[in-house]
Amino acid sequence: MSFSVENYSVTIGARRVVQDVSFDAKPGRILAVLGPNGAGKSTLLKGFCSMRRGDGSVRLDHADLLAMRPIDRARLVGYVAQDLAQLDVALDVFELLLLAQSGGRRSWRAPPEAFRRAEETLETLGLSRFARCRPSQLSGGERQMIGLALALVRRPRLLLLDEPTSALDLSNQLQILDAVAEHTRSHDVVTLAVLHDLNLATRYADEVLLLKNGRVHTSGTTEAVMDPATISDVYGVDCYPLPVPGTRFTALYPVSRTPRMQPTAK
Repeated sequence: MSFSVENYSVTIGARRVVQDVSFDAKPGRILAVLGPNGAGKSTLLKGFCSMRRGDGSVRLDHADLLAMRPIDRARLVGYVAQDLAQLDVALDVFELLLLAQSGGRRSWRAPPEAFRRAEETLETLGLSRFARCRPSQLSGGERQMIGLALALVRRPRLLLLDEPTSALDLSNQLQILDAVAEHTRSHDVVTLAVLHDLNLATRYADEVLLLKNGRVHTSGTTEAVMDPATISDVYGVDCYPLPVPGTRFTALYPVSRTPRMQPTAK
């Protein structure tokens, strides 16, 4: 399987928010989409779901993702948004997980496999206790975890996560990203995750797509991209690298904002 993006742009109003983005992502690996506020990270993912209209080429398994019917694209792509307002429905979590597997059918009876998959997904994410709760009864962080469960239960080939840990405490951040990493590898999924926490990216991502002002600033392996000089250039923050003993990743400790050159008075 392959996921390839070429010369992809998104314009909102009169402003081009994403500009000529090109990259490839590999199955079984996590690609972190990073960049400062306003870099175009969320817009990029929304474009891949056709929630934003874009120009260029986005191909999954050599098929034109943007030209697909919504029902066909939904079978291949799992998207977890920051805003989970769509979960305000009169169904409990388990019913939502069954419905997510219906494939768009208007009238259907859930097969035993759908029940088994729903149960396994909740267990894997540590959410079994919420099976009979309505989303409106849950906290923002709990709803965020349910949103991930709804994406994973359908076994998508492309998983798009827009800040999947933004409302979670530290323990749940690790639990959810451990589950995402395991799912990505065991099911050979292409996973793109927008993250703000750089240390979560260094811990979990195999590759990084670093955006600045809507363009690709740098892309490559996490080890190659996440160096202090690059972080200083993109984020305007000086960091101190801290290799974590017994692991493959290096933490980045923020020291101070990078001094900016002041314009010379004329």
